[in-house]
Amino acid sequence: MKKSIIWSLLAVVFSFAACQEPDALIPAIANKGINNLTVYPTWEGYHTADQSGFSSVIDYEKRVITIQVPYNIPVESDVVTNIEDYKKVWALFNLDDNATLEPNLTTLDLTQTYKVTLTDQKKEKSVWTIKAALAKSSGCDIESFTIPSLGLSALIDKSAGSASLIYFEELENVFGEVVLSPHATIVPDPAKTAFWCAPGSPKKFTVIAQDGVTSREWVLQQTEPARVEAGIRPNSAQLLWTAKLSSLGVSTLNMTTGIAATDDNLIIHTRGTDPIVIDAKKGTVVGSISLGSIGGATSSYYMTSDHKGHIVINNRTPDDGGVFRVWRMRDLNSTPELFIEFPTTDVYGDHISVWGDVYGDATVQAAYCGWTSTGTTSNITWTVKGGQTVDMNPYWCQITGMSKGWTNGDAIRLGTDATADYFACGYSANELGWISGTTNTLQSSVFGVLTNNEGMKAVDAVEFNGVKYVGATMETFFTWGVAGGMWVMEAKYPQTFNGSLELDASLDPDCVVFALDRGDGGYGIYGGRANDGVNGNAIQDVKLHVTSDGYFMYGYFMFCNGYVGCVQFDCIAQ
Repeated sequence: MKKSIIWSLLAVVFSFAACQEPDALIPAIANKGINNLTVYPTWEGYHTADQSGFSSVIDYEKRVITIQVPYNIPVESDVVTNIEDYKKVWALFNLDDNATLEPNLTTLDLTQTYKVTLTDQKKEKSVWTIKAALAKSSGCDIESFTIPSLGLSALIDKSAGSASLIYFEELENVFGEVVLSPHATIVPDPAKTAFWCAPGSPKKFTVIAQDGVTSREWVLQQTEPARVEAGIRPNSAQLLWTAKLSSLGVSTLNMTTGIAATDDNLIIHTRGTDPIVIDAKKGTVVGSISLGSIGGATSSYYMTSDHKGHIVINNRTPDDGGVFRVWRMRDLNSTPELFIEFPTTDVYGDHISVWGDVYGDATVQAAYCGWTSTGTTSNITWTVKGGQTVDMNPYWCQITGMSKGWTNGDAIRLGTDATADYFACGYSANELGWISGTTNTLQSSVFGVLTNNEGMKAVDAVEFNGVKYVGATMETFFTWGVAGGMWVMEAKYPQTFNGSLELDASLDPDCVVFALDRGDGGYGIYGGRANDGVNGNAIQDVKLHVTSDGYFMYGYFMFCNGYVGCVQFDCIAQ
């Protein structure tokens, strides 16, 4: 009886098994057998599966796979690659589903030629050859195109093969500087052959790749690109360059106080020496300027610029006597002209800030910069109309509502009226406040809370593509402090201007559109403490500059004894 039951159960099990459908054989998408082979160099047995992989070219008719070893490694170098250096690389084959190789190669010696047998999905076999060869670059792009004599930089659109200049006059007998894909050449070479271009007549160039076979035609055209609806183009911020002050010729510590910006140049001011002029887009030294009779450690204490790129210089009181003075310069070749004189025994001069045009309409603002135990939030503003100071006696005001202990800071109006709203910051609460210009009360704040007792002492602001932006820096003057922070923030409304600047940049408030890398542990990369010496006076500066064509905004930062750098933003619709 038991045997009958058992046999009955087995019959039921087998009947269910017989009813099940077999697993479907899903064909591969490519159906080529071998779809790709990438190899990765190894060092001391470690596999480096990253961007260092070498791709392959597959000849399906001859069944030959050729591994493309770059002719130069890195590609921009002039050193020719030695394949002998790649006797062990990891091989990563991309095969169709259910296809196999024999032998199953996991590593290759690129100096050798291999024969492998491929068994495809249909179980058909074929013999393939695998070898390596040096491959010259096929890159034939224009990375940048500039006309130095006119200070023009083209907008590069690689998808369209175009370089667009925002310039609406005829270009005649001009030379250009071009950066190409590594080892590529351009015909005609704009650096050697003068060319002509006009708004309705673009200039064509051919870029030939290193391999001598691949080429592409590029068009240099004059155009006015569309803008995004308002403000900067999202994600357009890029750190163009950074340079240590000492590498640019600053040889003294604790004396570099300010920076000024034009469309073409950034000027670095170090007290008691001629200001250094560097290329604004490259960060390389191009010269210096003389301040003549006003040059001195306290007589020309600080330098900045207005929204038009005019240079503004001031002394420091009472170190330079009992009169606070401000000079202005139209350009790098001008002689400083006295602009403002204000008798005072108070401490002014660490910073001044300008909104507008000092040869047109502007406000010039200075915050009290003395060190006090109780702090002060007083500041003074001069109004400029038609290039003339309305009154040498400035409008004085005191901020209410900011954190206790606020002192030694900076402030800038958001307009050319003495009662326009303004931003102010200072030591030691590290509070950047949005202040009502009519009541002088705090409306909202962004706090720098990296650690206690840092110095948020520099602020600047501009309007770019219809939106106001404010930049601020924070730097330590202690051996233990966090160093070298710089932020650019959107200043649309006081209600959206709030939050805290954190060690973790991902936690910064929504109004932040750019934050400088804090480095490991937030201790900074670009500040004095991390470089040539602790910034004893927490001297720092920030400058926002909008180019005259209105398409670019540059954010510059400077940390005494540390670095100066440039961040580029644009509003070009893409």
